[in-house]
Amino acid sequence: REASGDGAPAFVLVGHKCDLAAERAVSAEEAAQLAHSLGMAFVETSARSNLNVELAFQMLAGDIQRALGQGTLAPHRGCGGIRLIPSQSRRRPPARREPRERCRC
Repeated sequence: REASGDGAPAFVLVGHKCDLAAERAVSAEEAAQLAHSLGMAFVETSARSNLNVELAFQMLAGDIQRALGQGTLAPHRGCGGIRLIPSQSRRRPPARREPRERCRC
């Protein structure tokens, strides 16, 4: 409730480290039920195996894009919204001395 404030933000409940099944504290079913009761999507991810990491971001960006399109969410000043661009290839990480790109948001 505190996070939603006056607006209706987009939320995705993300279960992380799903590759560590032996250390699981919450079942996927329990997490999915909680997410459903709160009106949000649920996805399990693993950065180690790259499972659903991109999907989690796509889900959140898609929800934000829909909310902007429906007018239930207004962009901040200077922000033209969000565009989903399907990834066509994996970018290689920058070399050790190669500067990282700046965020364009």
